Amino acid sequence: MDTLILLSLCLLSWRGIQGQHDNSTKVMDNMLGHKISLPCDVYSHDDSSTPTLQWFYKKNENPTVIYTSGPSGTTIEESDMKSRVNVNKHMHLVIEHTKVEDEKLFTCRVVDQNGKVKESNVHLRVYKAPDDPEIKMEENGIQITDEAVQIGECETKNGYPAPNITWYRNNTQLKTGKDGVVVTNQITVKSNGLITFKSVLSSPVYKTDIYSTFYCEVSYHLSNGAFMKESDRKNITVDYPNTEVKLFVKSQHEIIKEGDKVQLMCMGNGHPQPQITLFRKDEEEPLVEDFLYSWTVSRNDSGGYICKGLSMDDFNEMEAETELHVHYLDPPVLSEKSPFIVELGSVHSVSCHANASAHTDIHWTQDGSTIATGSDLSLRFLDYTDAGRYACVASITGVPGLTQTQELLVILKGKPQVTVSPQHVEVQDGDRLTVKCTAVGNPTPKITWYINGTKVDADVANVSDSEVISELSFLVTQNHLNGRISCKAENEINSSMEYIQLQKRSETTVDPGSQEESRSQKSYGVVIVAVIVCILLLAVLGAVLYFLYKKGRIPCGRSGKEDITKPGEKDQIVVEMKPDSPAEESVLLPGAQDKKQQAEQERYMDLRN
Repeated sequence: MDTLILLSLCLLSWRGIQGQHDNSTKVMDNMLGHKISLPCDVYSHDDSSTPTLQWFYKKNENPTVIYTSGPSGTTIEESDMKSRVNVNKHMHLVIEHTKVEDEKLFTCRVVDQNGKVKESNVHLRVYKAPDDPEIKMEENGIQITDEAVQIGECETKNGYPAPNITWYRNNTQLKTGKDGVVVTNQITVKSNGLITFKSVLSSPVYKTDIYSTFYCEVSYHLSNGAFMKESDRKNITVDYPNTEVKLFVKSQHEIIKEGDKVQLMCMGNGHPQPQITLFRKDEEEPLVEDFLYSWTVSRNDSGGYICKGLSMDDFNEMEAETELHVHYLDPPVLSEKSPFIVELGSVHSVSCHANASAHTDIHWTQDGSTIATGSDLSLRFLDYTDAGRYACVASITGVPGLTQTQELLVILKGKPQVTVSPQHVEVQDGDRLTVKCTAVGNPTPKITWYINGTKVDADVANVSDSEVISELSFLVTQNHLNGRISCKAENEINSSMEYIQLQKRSETTVDPGSQEESRSQKSYGVVIVAVIVCILLLAVLGAVLYFLYKKGRIPCGRSGKEDITKPGEKDQIVVEMKPDSPAEESVLLPGAQDKKQQAEQERYMDLRN
């Protein structure tokens, strides 16, 4: 191994020395396995003579000729490169499938006819990217220590030239000699010249390293620049003593109830974990000799639990305790048994109680709808609709999903309740009349029809558990007019009866729709007549006024109010024009009032004469 390391260092040193040439040396880079053409800068195509040209390289200080061309012809000499080399028309040395061993100093020598020698050198450098790095951390637990101990290895293979490896802890570079870190590198050269680079990391180990992340970085050079690759990130296992244990209760629900899945978990605060045993408090038999115990809990599982831990390093005994509280709720218990049979019109009270781990909230429902809250329910059975399914629903405040229900089927018994439709009807001889009777009762009632006290047969339209619907259809005769139809419903308890009153419809009697239409038409007629009368009155008034105007009794165009009589006509009858209301007189001006009174006195005097 030391020999391989030394050989690798020698190769690297030789590469560095070979890289130091004078200005006449050309450096050319090529990737492993690729083709490359090395130029001969001292050869000139313009030379009319035929010089001698050789390509060679030095091996163990002795030149190894690859190719010779001259007046006597062209020869590819015997060498380890013979199958992979050729010279083109420009006298360039063409190498196929470059290998690591092709990294040499190649020389092109030209000798003219006068024996003058010219040489040009080409340094060929070969590159190969290394494989991805592989990191391996110490699998076993590492004790906390201030001394540097090996904690991991990083290796990359098949690279050329040799890469470099750098270590990191939590993204911080680790360097030899800093904080007790020691990094040891190892280089191995394979038969094909490719290099395997391994780096070993040693470092002190602290308790905080249980959270540390380590990785390595490989940096390398190729013909087109510098590159790097990172390994996976890994942790180490740190061993440190346990000083205490803790016991936890785990469940999907924050508040635990009967039927929940529960786990008891006990953990130490060190590594490796101590030997753990779980117990029920005040019981000697262990639940399990493990750090985890799972089961489906019931109310009997409430109580204390103990975890006992034993550290195998120093045999230190540790103990932890916790309490488990399991909520429960039993189905409610009712003061009445289902089915609960009651009489129509009775009043009853039903109570509900439930055994639970905490205070219970109770409410009552009927057919799914909430009707009351609290333990006691007061019921007054006035109608058959009060029968049905009642339920007491109990729950514990703050414990989701813990609810219990108890149903109470209430059956109501009593005499039938009867309704008829219609209750009053007007008929005439020859009408076809259909009436309906509905009876509700328990036991189921039977309906009987009577017309004027005489029993008649009818059809039963529908029958349910407690309801019967019957329809009676008949032809009205003279005997039915002003009579009465009776619907009698009876069951084993009692009977009830309702009546439909028949009344003879008069000949003039019309239906409400016709009466309304007639009233509407009469209203329209009255309005039309009133309008015509008003128009006629206006026409008569206009004619009278026109007649008086023609006679000169109305002074048109004069201001004020004057006497409509003329001198010399006092022996004729005087017509007095009086306003329709005293209000019209009261608004006259005072002067006009005096003239009016004087004129009126004169007219009265004329009439008396």
